[in-house]
Amino acid sequence: MTISSTTVKNSYSGNGTLDTFNYTFKIFANADIQVIIRDATGTETVKNLTTHYTVTGAGSASGGTIVFTSGNIPTATETVVLRRASPQTQSIDYIANDAFPAESHEEGLDRSMMAIQQLQEEVDRSIKLSRTNTMNSTEFTIGSTDRAGKILVLILMVNWLYHKN
Repeated sequence: MTISSTTVKNSYSGNGTLDTFNYTFKIFANADIQVIIRDATGTETVKNLTTHYTVTGAGSASGGTIVFTSGNIPTATETVVLRRASPQTQSIDYIANDAFPAESHEEGLDRSMMAIQQLQEEVDRSIKLSRTNTMNSTEFTIGSTDRAGKILVLILMVNWLYHKN
């Protein structure tokens, strides 16, 4: 199989009655998906497999469905986020002088590509420097105790307002 889609996340609005939501990416096992509910205040809650939902379609290239259990159906003020969360492990073991295991080898390549896609999804949500920035370090050098109770302020808006005037 090939990995022909870069989709690793789907997002839906709840309505209080709909209990089934599609995920449109491949997972190998039911536990390879993370289900997050975001409420109207922005609070995110990670749900648990079998306790809050069940999964169908593991192994299918086109994805499958998440079915919320009774009492766990997302309300109209909640957003459902389905993220691929494949384990970051490698379980293929090659044995010397055995025939080449093409299927398991390809599965390993697929799993590696899925891990890269998951990482890219996280990088896409991060604060980044421009490609031409010459800054040598973006590390926070102030300890957590000194940072406690303070906020990180981005100067981007100030520069935009300055250039606008």
